[in-house]
Amino acid sequence: MLLLAIFLGVRENLSDSDGTASTPIAADVRPAEVLAAPKGEFSPEEWLAALNDACSTETAELADKEWTQEEVQEQIAKISTLKQNLSVSASAEHLHLAALLEDDPSLRVDLLGQATLRSPHDPFLIWAAVQTCSASLISRDCPLRDWEQRLIAVDGQNSESWIRVAANRYAADELDTALEALRHASTAAESRAYWTEMIEMIERGFAAGSDYTFPERVSIAFGIAASEQPRYGDYVSMCKEQSAQSVDWAHACLAYGELVENQGKTEMGVAIARSIQIIALNALGELENAAAVEQQLQARRQESLASVADYNPQIERLMFSNPALFSTYLATIKSDGEEAAKRRMTVEIERLIEQRSLPACE
Repeated sequence: MLLLAIFLGVRENLSDSDGTASTPIAADVRPAEVLAAPKGEFSPEEWLAALNDACSTETAELADKEWTQEEVQEQIAKISTLKQNLSVSASAEHLHLAALLEDDPSLRVDLLGQATLRSPHDPFLIWAAVQTCSASLISRDCPLRDWEQRLIAVDGQNSESWIRVAANRYAADELDTALEALRHASTAAESRAYWTEMIEMIERGFAAGSDYTFPERVSIAFGIAASEQPRYGDYVSMCKEQSAQSVDWAHACLAYGELVENQGKTEMGVAIARSIQIIALNALGELENAAAVEQQLQARRQESLASVADYNPQIERLMFSNPALFSTYLATIKSDGEEAAKRRMTVEIERLIEQRSLPACE
């Protein structure tokens, strides 16, 4: 994916960049080419325009471009300048993105603190603040308990908020409180890890403060969002260690895993949920049920490998080149899940190319 490798190096080198600050970003600055409202159907003319964009010589050359070290450093400096501008914005969302781009843990926490003061009831923002604050020793000044309380107040129906609190309490050796939080996680009304919200927020920030094209912004957004996913290993370790010692923990972990399997929207989240179920079922001695879930997990992995073999880069290029198409893809993830969204977009694009005799990329 375009620029992904560049950004992955930014987190290591951002503080060494010498990009110069420019005019602060106003909260309402938005270029015209930005994520559009999701659309259910597209006319043949719209599909043709999107395909032409995706198949353009310029887009193809950019996708295949080999970056020199000098060009990489220019991009790092460019993103560093964006970070500086975002960090003095009046927008909570811009401050949030500046925090994600910030390599210094203390400054990152400070930026998130400023953002939460401006938008104290935004569940996505508070959730992200708790995720950052939960990293071990990220900052002695990190107000973890305060942000946890706020998170439960504004996002208490989300299993992923409760499981993070449970893991934090477990790390602090507060086993009773951790189990109570896990039980809340296992009975929550929804499971939301804010994957699509993260991508949308990053894309908007880069649209407001940089001259990156839409495909570039989407690629960068995916790269950053991938680095900000929940630390699922904390949840797996907690359930593995405690399920082996306590039936109560095993049942709570099993219930959480079943709930996220049914309600989760990302493939990673659902896979982790099944792994936790297997751990709990084995601890409870339900070996046949554990084997059945393991079979489901392996079957899905094989499907993913098969989808890689059938991968059509033009499909992804098309989605990434067109804001309306990409918005529809994200909206489908929110409603039906990541797997269904990929399948729907691939089938729909290939069907329309064939039925409408629209040109595919050579």
